[in-house]
Amino acid sequence: MSVYVSKNGKVSLAVGAQPKDALLFAPSKKSSTQLLNENLSAWKLSNTLIQERFAKATQRH
Repeated sequence: MSVYVSKNGKVSLAVGAQPKDALLFAPSKKSSTQLLNENLSAWKLSNTLIQERFAKATQRH
């Protein structure tokens, strides 16, 4: 897998050590639809957990 670097607004293939302020990234093998679906699923799960925990925390005995 290739790794790319963004330095001073220019993107190029990363070769060797890179400066600390460089932005490194690699292209995903997933489609944007797959990434969005995974993000939505994770958000739904997180939201459900928050709602359940809030309900449990505010329950009156």
